[in-house]
Amino acid sequence: MKKTVNWAILAPGRIANKMTAAMNGVKNNQLGNFDGSGIRLYAVASRNLERATEFAQKWNFEKAYGTYEELFSDSEVDAIYVANPHAFHKDCVIAALNAGKHVLCEKPAGCSRAQLDEMTALARQKKLFFMEAMWTAFNPCLSQLKSEISAGTIGQIKNIDSRFCNRNPYDPNDRNYAPDQAGGALLDLGIYNIYFAMMMTDFSPVVAESSAVRMLKGVDAWNSVNLTFENGIVTSFQSAMDTPSTTGTHDAVIYGTKGFITIQNFFMAQKANVYVYQNQKGSQAELIREIDSPFAVNGYEYEFAHANECILKGKTESDIHTFKKSQDLIDVMDALRRDWNFKYPFE
Repeated sequence: MKKTVNWAILAPGRIANKMTAAMNGVKNNQLGNFDGSGIRLYAVASRNLERATEFAQKWNFEKAYGTYEELFSDSEVDAIYVANPHAFHKDCVIAALNAGKHVLCEKPAGCSRAQLDEMTALARQKKLFFMEAMWTAFNPCLSQLKSEISAGTIGQIKNIDSRFCNRNPYDPNDRNYAPDQAGGALLDLGIYNIYFAMMMTDFSPVVAESSAVRMLKGVDAWNSVNLTFENGIVTSFQSAMDTPSTTGTHDAVIYGTKGFITIQNFFMAQKANVYVYQNQKGSQAELIREIDSPFAVNGYEYEFAHANECILKGKTESDIHTFKKSQDLIDVMDALRRDWNFKYPFE
């Protein structure tokens, strides 16, 4: 059994910098209970050799390539973290898998269910590890929060409310406003609202959805969504690229029959407060627990450590963020886009 995974970065941009900081943290044993000796930071590939070289030097990778094709053909590469914009994920993942590489692909792995299915089918065929990099699935604070819910602290969950809204002025050169790069609030921000609610409802199937959308230059700049799960829980959320959060954070509230939980920056949670109602009307509530779970590095380390461990153990699929969960997630987003009559130019 292989003892070290030789990792490569495809597309050294903003997200790749965050992931690589986490990789270094795991490699240097900052997780404590994880042995970082099974990690080798091996190669970086960009369409610009100078950019790849700068990134490799910054993060101590051994090789830099000016084309993705050179990376795919390097027999020393075991696994690739794909970090380019959404619209280019499928082609890069397919090429990496065909080259015999394991893949950790930034979310959303596919822009549609059809794209995702093509990737997962090939990963199964090639017997290679493939996972969508949904860091929320591995968040330690949310694990503690789930334990509180399972213990019945706030009773039966009824509603989950969340907002993930940023104000970014329109820029035609910004990938978030580019239809041909699968821009828009849903795939970039709303995906977290959906996945958070799915986690808190134990991935109960969605049985109904309703929504509103405001389009701008061919992408969804703002959306408001209601989802009803089979277990009766309802989630309501908004995601936006041109409307700010009034609190400065992106927060969520889980309402139960006995109390509620507030989560600060739910998509990258490190803090949550648990309240229990003190009267029948719920107008008074007591804070009974403060969950404070700071990241070891920056939050990306948990999904990366899990992926590395799966590869070392010969697994081809995560048992935490499974193919099925990725499929359920993209199914919801596909359904919403159908309601909005919103297609990307490449579909």
